Parts: sequence; structure tokens; C-alpha cells
Amino acid sequence: MVNYDEREREILALFPAVVGAALGAGAQASVERLHEAERGLYEKQMALVVMGEFSRGKSSLINALLEEPGLLPVDSYLSTRAVTTLRWGAEEVITVSLAAHGERRAEERRISREELRSHLCESAVADGYGAPDADRVSAVSIELPNPRLESGVLLVDTPGVGGVYRSHSTATLGVLPIADAVLYVTDALQPLLASELAFINVVARAVGAATHAERLLFVVTKCDQSPDVEAAVLDLRTRLRAVPGLAPERLAIVPVSSHLRLAHLTEHDPEDFELSNFGPLEEKLWPTLARSGARLLQEAALAELDRVTTSLLAPVEAVLSVMNTEDRSVNERLAAAADAEEKRAAALADGSAVWPDRLAEEMTAVTVELKQRVDTDLAEMWRTLRYAYRGRQELLDDPQLLLDRVAQGLALLTAELSQLVRKRAAEVHKAFEVQTRVQLRDTAPGGLATPPLPTASAAVQSRRPDPSSPLLTELLIALDTATEGARRGAEAGGRLGEVAWEVALRRALPAEQVERGVTRVLKAGEGPYESPAALVGRMVGGVVGATLSFTRQLRWLRELAHSERVHALDQVFESWEPEQKAFLQTALAEVVEAHTRQVTEDLRHRVEERRTECAASARAIAAARAAVGQDRAVERAAAEQRCTVLLTLQERIHQLAEDLRTQGAS
Repeated sequence: MVNYDEREREILALFPAVVGAALGAGAQASVERLHEAERGLYEKQMALVVMGEFSRGKSSLINALLEEPGLLPVDSYLSTRAVTTLRWGAEEVITVSLAAHGERRAEERRISREELRSHLCESAVADGYGAPDADRVSAVSIELPNPRLESGVLLVDTPGVGGVYRSHSTATLGVLPIADAVLYVTDALQPLLASELAFINVVARAVGAATHAERLLFVVTKCDQSPDVEAAVLDLRTRLRAVPGLAPERLAIVPVSSHLRLAHLTEHDPEDFELSNFGPLEEKLWPTLARSGARLLQEAALAELDRVTTSLLAPVEAVLSVMNTEDRSVNERLAAAADAEEKRAAALADGSAVWPDRLAEEMTAVTVELKQRVDTDLAEMWRTLRYAYRGRQELLDDPQLLLDRVAQGLALLTAELSQLVRKRAAEVHKAFEVQTRVQLRDTAPGGLATPPLPTASAAVQSRRPDPSSPLLTELLIALDTATEGARRGAEAGGRLGEVAWEVALRRALPAEQVERGVTRVLKAGEGPYESPAALVGRMVGGVVGATLSFTRQLRWLRELAHSERVHALDQVFESWEPEQKAFLQTALAEVVEAHTRQVTEDLRHRVEERRTECAASARAIAAARAAVGQDRAVERAAAEQRCTVLLTLQERIHQLAEDLRTQGAS
């Protein structure tokens, strides 16, 4: 069986012949789509997202992988406060994105490598030595001429999960939609926590690790400090069995020492490199990432090649059918069928066509079904939560544990709803492909945002503070404080969504069009509509800010009696549940609407392309019927040659596609 690189070369070798056939048939739209698919194979844009618990050594690991000691700030008490993206650039350029605040507008600012610490670390801001605008930093982008990134790798460093800044978990989830693979970092000195397993469950679902284990890799850091590294790896593999759908024996788990690898880079001691175990990690990581990205790109390229060859074959086979029979009635039926197909395609392309309305109706029905699921599933989640904090004292003793429980439940619920959106949308689109005979490109809806924690406005309006109820008053003050945090978090989340949108653009648009100006055109308020990823990011960001602010304000609950805590929480959650229901229903409607718009636009292009193909086929059949004598013989020979070439190409395309499916399943 050929490897991915060999298959890629074989796929690329097919493009000139198929493009030539499309040009010969005058199918310019098909030529443009072929160029787009071919360009995707060459560019190989792949996103590797690095995740893990607070203080596991993610930034040190990235510095070691890139062979760039001192690039990202590293310290035992520091915490990365914003998502940092690293990609190749001809020269080093570091840009911080600053969120709007008060009268200060959102902006992007270039900084030096030396200034990263004061902008990127939570402790720098908390201890008062951060940059003047460090509290407004929502994202950091680093371009540098690093060989590891030159192949198209986008490396994403995320805030730590858990630790002091527990709300970072949601910020980290915000970048999952762009991940081709996730590198999850643990360390040999601390066993995997229950909260990490819950987070890994969400990550595994997002990247499809149950069926594509290569998209989730685990690194066990600090192996130079562990007395028994093998035991640490075995313990991790054992604990991962608790994650539904994962097969731990299929997962790659590599123990390393970033400290020794960085020491090797500066002191060049071969023993440091050997003991760091970075050799096996890199042998596993880079080829795995390349295969993960290559598989998706190769599937897309083969699908486009097959679609074009099939569309080119249809008129050629029709012409041969006309020329290979002298039966006038058969020829008339073939010509009539071609004319009918041309008229049908023209009717689909007409502005008065009804299919867009029918598509919208079908997707509206999907939205109604999903809203019903929200009602039942969210109600069940809240029943379970209320029962939990009544029966488990530790949830009342530590408000953060309670909010973690809420966040976990919401994350799992939104993951399930997102999967249902994809499933139902795929069913609708498949039905429309059958009805219209027009093949759509793969346009799966984006994931939903996590529902927000309570905001002051909803809570205050639904339940006014009662002077005789100081507990409720305190909670409402806490919610009021959370509102500002939610607003700021939403701005940061919107920027994370734009990162996801930019990656999507780089995969879909010609290279010369993918500039920062393009992403700005698609930002909120600056384009015809907001990108789905930016919209989702903004909603995710809202819960990030609210969680942090709300958690800090709930610490006083520990001083109250059990019954008072339960009563106070019941009062606030009474308004919180309907707020989350409304949020999820709105989010579902917006995601489905954005997806419907995207599919409608794509279908319009496909319909127009189909109309052109049908018109060309009708003309070819008419010309074949009119040809006589020597002209007919020449036309037949040319058609037979075209048919042979296209059938040979199609056979090879199908063979490569089957090889790819077989290799992916093995």
C-alpha cells in the first residue's frame, strides 16, 4: 500500500489531464474548482492545537518542538492568558490583538519577542508589571521563519485548563473547531484529574478521536523528574479508559523532557537529546499531523476530480449513443432527454425557482426539532444539578466545583446538539442533492457556543432583591459583576473565532486573496454577514468572562448554612435555566441559518454550473445528429478517444479513493 506522500503525487499527476479535458469542453467553472482543490494539496494548511492542565509545560514543549528556546515565556508560576497562534513567515512578526474597552477601540499592535511576557502572562497583569494594555489582550499571533512551520503547520498554544484561572477551559474549547489534531499535555508527576478527563471527553468528541485516534496525541512531560516513567504512561492509558469511545491502546502517548531538549539546544550534549525522548515524539508527531491533514485534503481533491470527470463523461457518452445507432426514434429520445435536462437546470437557476424556499423550510424544521431537544435535555441537566448540590456538601463548600459541574454539563450538551445539527443538516442536504441532481460540497455546520453563565440583567429583571433576603441580594451583586466580565470575554472570544475563520479562509480561497484585509471584511459590522466562527467565538467568550467574575464573587457562600446556600442557589438558578434555554435556542437558530445561507450560495453556483454543462451536452448531441459521412466518422473517433481518456482517469480516481478509505480504516 502506498503512503500518503506517494498517493499525493499520484493525485497531483491526475490534475493536468482532467483540467485539460475540462478546458476542451469549455467547463471553466470546473477548471476553477480543480485549481482550488489542487492548490489545497500544495499548501497543506494544518492546525495543531496544544492543550492541557495549568502548569503542565505546554509553552516549554512548544519552544522545544520549534527549537526556539525563549520564544514563549516559561515559568512555573506563570499562566498563558490568551490563545497564541504560531505560523511561518519570512520574518518574525508578533502581533497582539487588543479588545475594545470603554473609549478605547479594538486594535492590533506589533510587539517584540521581549515584550511577550508582559502581554501574555496572567501573573504579569496580576502582579502589576504587565504592559499598559495587557488586560485587553485577546489573542497573540506570531509569524516566524521556522522550518517546522514552513510546511503549513499552524501551531496553537492555549491557556491552561484548571488551575487558578479555571475559566480558561472555555477559552481553550473555543479553538477546537480549527484543530486538525490536538496535542494534549500531561506530566509524569501528577496523575490525570477527573476534571481533565471530562475536558478530554469534549476534546475527543470535537476531533473525532474515536474513529481517528491519530488526531489526539498525548505527551507526558517532566519525565526526567519521574522515578518511573513507564508507570506514569501506564497510569495515563488506564485513566483514559474512562473516556467514552476512546481506545487507549490505539492512542499515541509519548513521555518527554522539554527541559533536557532545551538544554540540548543550547549546550549540544547528545545525551540530553537522547534522554529527552524528543526523537520518538517528533517521529510520531510531524508525520501523524501531515497524514491527518493530507487525508482530508486528498479526499476533497479526489471528490472534485471524480465530480468533474463524471460531468464531462455524460455528454460524451450521450454523443456516442447518438452516433452508434441509426434508429431515428432512439436519437430523438436522447435529444429530447438532453433538452429536458437543460430546461430543468435552467429552471433551477432561474430567480423564481422555489428550491431555496424549500431548503429554508426543511432547515427550519431542523431548528424546531433542535429547540425541542434543548427543552428536554437542558431541563434534565438542571434536575441532575439541583439534586447534586443538595446531596453533595463539597459542591456547596466550593462554588468553583459547582460551576465546573455546570460548565461540564453545558459542554457535553452543546457537543451533543452540535452533532445533531450536523446529522440533521446532512440528511436535508442529501435529500436536496437527490431532488436537484446537483452535488453539494461538504459544508458541515460549525459547533455551538457554550451557553453563558447568568447575566445581571436577566436575573435582576426576573427576581428583584428583597431587603429581607440579603443572600439573594449578594448573589445578584455577583451576577452584576459578572456582566462586565462577560462583555470583555465576548470580545476575546470573537477574536478566537476570527482565528478559526482565517484558517478556514486559507483553506478555501486562492493564496493571493488570503490577506488580513480579507478577514477584516468578514468581521462583525464590516461585511455582508458575520463569520459563523466569529459568532460562535463571541458567545463562547461570554461564558469565559462571566465564569471568572461570577466565581470570584461566590466565595462568600462558604460562610452560610447548608439550607441557606441551597435556597440562595435555587433562587438564582430559577432565572438562570430559562436564560440558558433562550441562549441555546438562539444559538441553534443562528448556526442553522448561517449554514443554510452557505449551502444556498454554494447550491446556486452548482446549479449554474450544471446549467452550463447541460447546455453543452444538448449542443453536442445536436451536432452529432447533424453530422453525416466523413464528418460523422471523425466526430465518432474523437468522442471515443475522449470517452476512453475520461474513463481511464475515473477508474484511477476511484482506485485511489478506495486505497485512501482502506488505509484510513486500518
